Amino acid sequence: MLDFHAHILPGADHGSDGLQTSLRQLTLAEQAGIDTIVATPHYYPQSDDFGHFLRKRKACRETLLEAYSGPIRVLTGAEVHMCVGLDHLEGLEELCIPGTNVMLCELPFHSLPGGMTETFERMVEERGICPVLAHVDRYDPTVINNLFGMGLSGQLNAEPLSHRFHRRRLLPWIDRGNIVALGSDIHGTEIGYSQYLKAVDFLGPRAEEIESRVRALLKPAL
Repeated sequence: MLDFHAHILPGADHGSDGLQTSLRQLTLAEQAGIDTIVATPHYYPQSDDFGHFLRKRKACRETLLEAYSGPIRVLTGAEVHMCVGLDHLEGLEELCIPGTNVMLCELPFHSLPGGMTETFERMVEERGICPVLAHVDRYDPTVINNLFGMGLSGQLNAEPLSHRFHRRRLLPWIDRGNIVALGSDIHGTEIGYSQYLKAVDFLGPRAEEIESRVRALLKPAL
């Protein structure tokens, strides 16, 4: 199984406070049957220096991979907080998962500001980027449906799929092909992959469909 959204790089953000936490996270992932993880540290273009972020991400990844000798393939991306005009950022493609044009994009938690849909359009049409909306389960379904209508796709966190109340509105997105990835969004080690496994068990064949979509999307990197 592939975890598309995970905060496992030691010290890169609040997802892991250090190497031992990251190694424990990877052990939990192994026990759950995960074979590939996309490490997605937060990037906030409004406050983070771009060059510093790239250097820190690289150093954190190297620290982890020097210490980890297990079977999980660790890919590196970012959870990019969307803002109007992001498409103008020089080097934006470096936030994609290496070998692909796929970028995990986090929406603002309130209403979309004017110009956001145009930013997405320019990212796709002018920069050749394939945005995947992070944890779409958290947002106003009307907003997400509008973005899906533009041709964007989304990632679901496992946690809401363990709640019957949320499943009703999430399953149609899966069945329409809007959801291309599942993610643990793991922070720390307390919950681990228990909710991820519950979600996969609940989804059954749907989980296999999502898995095939994400592997097709990331094929150049796998």
